[in-house]
Amino acid sequence: MSGPKAFRIVTRAEIISICRRNLARLDAAIEVWTSSCRRNGTISHADIDKVIARRDELRRLLDADRFIELQKQVPVEISYLQADADRRAEEAAEQEARRKRDLRRTKAAAQALLSRLQSSGIDVPSEIQRELAASTASSDRLNTVIGKGLLLLQQTDRPHGTTERQRELANRLGADERRITLEEWMSQQPDTADDQALLRVDGLLGELSALGVDPSPFSGRIAALEAEAPSRRALLADSLLLDLASAVRNGRERALVMSDLRERHAELSEMKSPDAAMLLSEIKQALAQPAGNELELVKRADFLIESEMHVMAAEERRRAVLEGLASLGYEVSEGMATAWVEGGRVVLRKAASPGYGVELSGGSHSDVLQVRAVSIGNPADARDTSRDRDMETIWCGEFQRLQSLVAKSGGSLSIESARPIGQFPLKVVPDPGARSVGADDVIVTRHLTS
Repeated sequence: MSGPKAFRIVTRAEIISICRRNLARLDAAIEVWTSSCRRNGTISHADIDKVIARRDELRRLLDADRFIELQKQVPVEISYLQADADRRAEEAAEQEARRKRDLRRTKAAAQALLSRLQSSGIDVPSEIQRELAASTASSDRLNTVIGKGLLLLQQTDRPHGTTERQRELANRLGADERRITLEEWMSQQPDTADDQALLRVDGLLGELSALGVDPSPFSGRIAALEAEAPSRRALLADSLLLDLASAVRNGRERALVMSDLRERHAELSEMKSPDAAMLLSEIKQALAQPAGNELELVKRADFLIESEMHVMAAEERRRAVLEGLASLGYEVSEGMATAWVEGGRVVLRKAASPGYGVELSGGSHSDVLQVRAVSIGNPADARDTSRDRDMETIWCGEFQRLQSLVAKSGGSLSIESARPIGQFPLKVVPDPGARSVGADDVIVTRHLTS
């Protein structure tokens, strides 16, 4: 099958570019992973060192020309980092929800203790009263003052001498302010069950915190909900829960867009065109100070990256084919690549076979290129069909050598379709000397770079 052929070629330069873009996306994923986990306090230096070591291991695959292995492993590593960041964020959200739940229980215990002390007629120091009633106190501070209040209550409940239990309690809650635990105090209360609406609020607030979203706009509504009687909370919580869920959803979407934007920033950093540099600057500014146009920037980056990769790949394919044919003895001038683009096709002569050559076409609007053996001369002249067939047969062997040269350089060349020898009369084209090669062009013979 050595008649006209359609083929695809992937060059070493194109493969290396793809690998570098993959590694750039990995760097962006590591940056997002590190930022998210640090914000949530869920990683250590050892965790970061392991991820960096893995990244360096993948980079060495590029140096070793293990391109296929690298292209398989980088997406797996990126997926792992994304899943791991999500898992750690979920753990952080659960921890934040537990913290809020425990604080709410502690505040309820403090209020219950204050009411008990006041109803018992105990002379409670103003400092203890103030701290038990404080709505902004931390859980640790409230536990400390609960311990002091319990000591006062225990002493009042046992007015006739000191019992062994009181001495034990005094030793635990004495001058060093050691205290009964919140769990022990809560276990003595008649009803410490958590309100389901508040638990859902705690969960959504935990997710907001894990996403790095400021929950303060909801603080007033949450405080009002907590102050309501339990019987009314379920009705009043609906709108708050809807708004919190919407904020979580928006936070997730925004985090995804910003992650995509960092990825595009990393990919564009591998490109050197003025358009890429300009868009890179816009994305860098958006990452530093979001302005609401991040999704548009992602779309623009995708279009530019695809466009520049297409142009680069097409140039490298033409270069590889021309250099390969030059190494096989075909006459290649410096202007042929441009002539190929501008005219859509180009004819290469071979000095060892006067009157014959090959015609190259395609590759500008698709990845498919075409090549065929041609006769160079006057279409009106009589043809030696036997010699034409011999030249097609010779070209078959030369095309196989071209495939080998491309493979040796690290690329690949595969046939999409081919016609049998002699199925069509050999195409006759005018001498390309005056059409494709100018008087000032220099005929050069080059070999594919390794």
